[in-house]
Amino acid sequence: MSHRTFVQSYKVRFGEIDHAGVMYYPAFFDRMHRAFEDFWEEALGRSYAEVLDGDGIGFPVVDIHSRFSAPFRLGDIMRVEIAALRLGGRSITFRYQLFKDDEDAPRTEAEIVSGVIAMGTFEPQPLPDHYRAALTPYVIQEAAPS
Repeated sequence: MSHRTFVQSYKVRFGEIDHAGVMYYPAFFDRMHRAFEDFWEEALGRSYAEVLDGDGIGFPVVDIHSRFSAPFRLGDIMRVEIAALRLGGRSITFRYQLFKDDEDAPRTEAEIVSGVIAMGTFEPQPLPDHYRAALTPYVIQEAAPS
């Protein structure tokens, strides 16, 4: 079974480059979060502001694992791809892959676990059913072990 992947492209900006002339690592996480915000309009048909303020649901990052394989430089076009690895009861694990232009191998990868909270209390809450239904097409279906 195939899955959907959210894809968004961004140009690497001057403010994201360090003295060595490459994108410095905090800028990668900023780009991932910008893509995460953009993702909700495609997946749910709602802006991230509507998710936070209208639905009262937040997705704080609770765990990150990342790998950096090759640099990005000023002016490079970065393609960010987001898929879901797991829809938990009170969390979602997203996979981020960052590619240069049309390259096939990602230059940066991250698995980010976002908790599900009620914005009014910051307490964990179950992932609402309509969110689960909207996110299910983005879940990567791993092959069953043989």
